[in-house]
Amino acid sequence: MAVAVSVDSSFPMAHCERCAKAVLTYVSFDELGSEIRLCVHCDGPAGARLDWVTVEELEASGYYIGSPPVEKACGSGCGSCSVRKN
Repeated sequence: MAVAVSVDSSFPMAHCERCAKAVLTYVSFDELGSEIRLCVHCDGPAGARLDWVTVEELEASGYYIGSPPVEKACGSGCGSCSVRKN
């Protein structure tokens, strides 16, 4: 299934202390009903400074839109690096 993403799309990223990296964020609400931003990985609070990134910047930081990228082997034929995950 193809995913339609506008060339003008942007995605909110902020620094997550728990994950120790820049992460995608989502909006939630605290106990008082105030809007807060949380990390999509650990649900912890994301930093106050948002960076709105493009699809290309998002994918360069390790996320992807649609199907995962095809992993390629080094070409040696040994098979040890063909589908290695970090």
